[in-house]
Amino acid sequence: MNDDATLLRRYAEDRSEDAFTELVRRHLDLVYGAALRRTGGDPHCAADVAQHVFATLARNARRLSRHSVLQAWLHTATRNASLNLMISEQRRKARESQAAALGTEDSSAGFPDWERIKPMLDGAIDELPGPDRDAVVLRFLERREFSEVGLALRISADAARMRTARALEKLRALLALRGITSTAAALGTIVTSQSLMSAPAGLASSVASAAVAGGGAGIGLAATLTSFMTTKTAVTAIIAGILSYGAGNYFGRAGHAAIDSQRAYENAAKTREIATLHQSNATLQAELDRVDAANVQLNSNIAQLNAANAALAAARTAAAKTAAAPSRNLSIGLTPRELKMTILNNLRQVDAARSQYKLEKGADPESVDVLVGDNGYIRRLSTVSGEDYSGLSMGAGQIMTVTTPDGTVVTYDPSGAETTKITEPPSAMESAQELMQGVEPAVGHAVAAYRANNQGQNPPNPEALTPYFANPQDAAAYAQAREAIAAARTPPH
Repeated sequence: MNDDATLLRRYAEDRSEDAFTELVRRHLDLVYGAALRRTGGDPHCAADVAQHVFATLARNARRLSRHSVLQAWLHTATRNASLNLMISEQRRKARESQAAALGTEDSSAGFPDWERIKPMLDGAIDELPGPDRDAVVLRFLERREFSEVGLALRISADAARMRTARALEKLRALLALRGITSTAAALGTIVTSQSLMSAPAGLASSVASAAVAGGGAGIGLAATLTSFMTTKTAVTAIIAGILSYGAGNYFGRAGHAAIDSQRAYENAAKTREIATLHQSNATLQAELDRVDAANVQLNSNIAQLNAANAALAAARTAAAKTAAAPSRNLSIGLTPRELKMTILNNLRQVDAARSQYKLEKGADPESVDVLVGDNGYIRRLSTVSGEDYSGLSMGAGQIMTVTTPDGTVVTYDPSGAETTKITEPPSAMESAQELMQGVEPAVGHAVAAYRANNQGQNPPNPEALTPYFANPQDAAAYAQAREAIAAARTPPH
């Protein structure tokens, strides 16, 4: 469906008549059908309106190539041309249109009468908001699939289905105000089955040729339509004038008074229609301006997204380098208690990883090697004194024991019964460091998230990280650890 814009650009830039003829072929049925309904079913007037609409499209091809839904513009342009034609010819069948528009007889059945809907359908569509009008024209007047509607409106097929359903309900309510009552489902069925009317054979070629010929000459509506009036239309107009003259002479002054009254009514109606036409033109221009503004905003959003993607890629590269750093011995400078606590924490991670493996795979892991690595449950196990974790038992819930080269034994029992007892009381700083060690992974993720959202910059202070933690618990634990370190560094009074 986005080929419409390509065809318009080809015509605007290269004056390709083949491209414009293809556009006419695609959308002539939509324009001709809407014009036929608006002109009381007169095929000659409908052909004249179609000619004018596509001539206007040719003159504005470059600008309209940016319109998001060309079909909706064509529907609105058809309305404007139809109103101008009816006003210029003054051949509107006022009594029939008024009777159709003002009929108030309620329909007891849920399925509406197409003959009653037909003269009111396009006027009701005109009153819909722009996005709803786009959806109705594409779905019901052009019979597009929801996937095609979504593509034209830049939304998903499911979203297009929901928007169309809401728009159809609004259309049903507007028709109800005109005396047409039905369910939304029945209305959608009859509009889909009846509204799309095929243009006469050969009309597409003649319309395209004439539109291209007059596209750059600024032909006025009256001149365009006069050149396309058929002999039948002219004879009908002459006969109508003779009948009006004879009727006026026959009925005398009373007849003249009735005619004057009717003309006054028609003039008032035409004045309202002209006001509506001006408003519609203003709305159409506003829609074009909105499309231009949306394109500018879209380009800005794309630039921002590219910048964010670049920052995220840099953060991921930095994280990958950190993860790829080899494990190192951390025992230098550690107290015996710190050594045991570090090994014990490693054992806790292994226990959690083997439990997750058992839950996902339904079996115990073969060794600790399948749990550790870039694709494992533990990114890295840092040894602190050359201890070896390869011989650990992999049965879920079983006790694990590690012995360091210097003979330090650390045992972890998931049940809590046999866990190594560390009797040496920790200092305030050790306790604070243990808290900070526990939240280090969460802090790392928060820093990466901050950089990704701030063009790769580091946070200016610890408090700036608070919104970037994965959950409030991690943020609270980080604040607690910072408070504990600050307290440990504060000398006693």
